[in-house]
Amino acid sequence: MEFKLEAKTRTETGKSVARKIRKGGDVPGIIYGSGTESTPLTVSGVELQEILRGEAGVNALINLDIAGEDKASHLVMIKEMQKHPIKEMVLHIDFIAVARDEMVTMNIPLAVRGEEESPGLKAGGTLQHSLWDVEVSCLPQNVPNHIYADVSQKEIGDQLRVSDLEFPEGVERVTEPEDIVLSVLAPRLVSEAEEEEAIGGVAAEEVEAAEERAEESKAESEGKE
Repeated sequence: MEFKLEAKTRTETGKSVARKIRKGGDVPGIIYGSGTESTPLTVSGVELQEILRGEAGVNALINLDIAGEDKASHLVMIKEMQKHPIKEMVLHIDFIAVARDEMVTMNIPLAVRGEEESPGLKAGGTLQHSLWDVEVSCLPQNVPNHIYADVSQKEIGDQLRVSDLEFPEGVERVTEPEDIVLSVLAPRLVSEAEEEEAIGGVAAEEVEAAEERAEESKAESEGKE
C-alpha cells in the first residue's frame, strides 16, 4: 500500500526554526537520494502519524508532493527519524527518494508466530530475543511489513537463526545467515537472567544516589567558602 503526503520547502534552518515548525504542528525534515537535490522541507505532523500508525509503519512507501514554485512529486521512504524520548512526537525526519526499478536496503521488524504450539514454551520456557529486525534488499514496492519468526517447533534450548527465516519472493536477505534471532530459555536460566538484571539495576541506582550526594556535598562546601 502506498501513501500520499504533502510537503512544503523551507529556506530557514536551525534549532529555533525547527521548534517553531513543531509548535505549529508540522515536522521539519529533508529529502535526498536517487538524483534528488537535498532539500529541507516540512510535513504535517498529523498526516505523518497516520502513516506511521499503518501496518507498514516506518517502511511505508510514500508519494511525497512538494508544493512551491518548483512543485514536484517524489516516491520516497523514511530513511531516518528522530522522536521525542517520552512524547509520541517526531522531531525530524529524513526522506530518501527511491525508484521503482532500483533495489533498496531496509531493516524489517520480526514478528513471532507459533508461540502457542512451541513445545519449549509450553514447558515453561521463555523467548530471548537477540534480533528484533533483519536487513533485506528488494524493490521499494516489495518491502514487507515484517518477517515471520516461526517458533512452533522449538524446544527448550533451541535457537532460531536468520537462515531459518522465510523471506517473501523478491526479498533478499542481507543480515548474516548464522546470526541468532531468538532462543528458547529454560525457566531456571530465565530466573538467573532476571536476577542479574535486577542486581544491575540496584547497582545503577546506588551509583546515581552516590553521585547526587557528592554533588550536594560539593555545593555545600562551595557555599561555606
